[in-house]
Amino acid sequence: MKDFKDSLPISRRNLLKASATVGAVALLGDLVPLAYGAGEEITIFTWETYHDDDWIAQWTAQTGVKVNVIYTGSVDEMYAKLRSGAVEADLVYLDVGSMPRLIAGNVIAPIDPSKITAASNIASGLKWQERCTIQGKVWGVPYNWGTQPLMFNADVVKPKPATWKVLWDKQYEGRVNLPDDAYITFQMIALSIKAKDPFNLTDAEFEQCAQALRDLRPQLRTIARGVDDATTIYASGDADLGYCQNISSVFQLQGQGKKFDFAFPDEGTPAWIDCAILTPRGTGRKVVYDFINDNLSPQWQSRFIGRSLNNGVIDSSVALKAGMTKDVLARTNILAEEEPGFWDKMAFSQNPENIDRRLEIWNAFKAGTL
Repeated sequence: MKDFKDSLPISRRNLLKASATVGAVALLGDLVPLAYGAGEEITIFTWETYHDDDWIAQWTAQTGVKVNVIYTGSVDEMYAKLRSGAVEADLVYLDVGSMPRLIAGNVIAPIDPSKITAASNIASGLKWQERCTIQGKVWGVPYNWGTQPLMFNADVVKPKPATWKVLWDKQYEGRVNLPDDAYITFQMIALSIKAKDPFNLTDAEFEQCAQALRDLRPQLRTIARGVDDATTIYASGDADLGYCQNISSVFQLQGQGKKFDFAFPDEGTPAWIDCAILTPRGTGRKVVYDFINDNLSPQWQSRFIGRSLNNGVIDSSVALKAGMTKDVLARTNILAEEEPGFWDKMAFSQNPENIDRRLEIWNAFKAGTL
């Protein structure tokens, strides 16, 4: 049985770039050049496909500000590097559910909502100020949201699955893929055992999750280190189904002619909102707020959605006005989000009862010692 401790390295960031020929929408030519001090620079800690090199180069050309971009492949990695000081950034991109432990670790700072001048571009359904408010303070501004459904090769997995239990089906032994991220994967495992609250497990439910992971291990071919890596694993034929870290993988595979699809299982589907979050060193810096606001412009968001097939944070009407095509919109969750009852089917990420316990179980699972 394979030891997954050293799973595939984060690589092939350019795969999504190379295949993303849809939705080449307007650039940022309408942004007003801003004056900053000589040698001004910022550092961001972000995700693959969120801030591609050419976008950053253009923003630097327009503003004169150097942007240092550090990419992560998992929530666990990002949290560990922020806590240890291995990464020092002005701005980090993490989900709402991670905020409480980041606050407890003193690695993030509240934002000033009055300085988010582009907030009107954020889709109202995200209810961002409500979701991002903790202890009476606002701690982030949405940049992207998404679902983490079951993804599968429709040529192999038939009929369309309606439950997470398909991942344990012996006919798919060695064909299942998971992201190497205890924080997000444990949510799916908890839903699969029908935990009463997937973010507040009892001792008995923890043991059920551990057993589910033991039973799942023979099903796995490998574990993906990031979104790009997962897309490559599926594209190369090394997996046929799995837990989807980012739904853009499905649409990228479809763009390559692969018959992949996704399903929202009956037990519920994890969902998330990734936010731009300030660190103490980024607090009060006008250039950091300007970067956040420019990232919320219809032009930036439409380009981000069009290239990566993420959902961004704008609604369909704003996207269409900015040059997005209906074909691209159809390959995201943006239209579905506007349907009544959509959010009721989602289990939004929350701070779990004991992240260390979850991580310990996950690491034992990968090492084969669970």
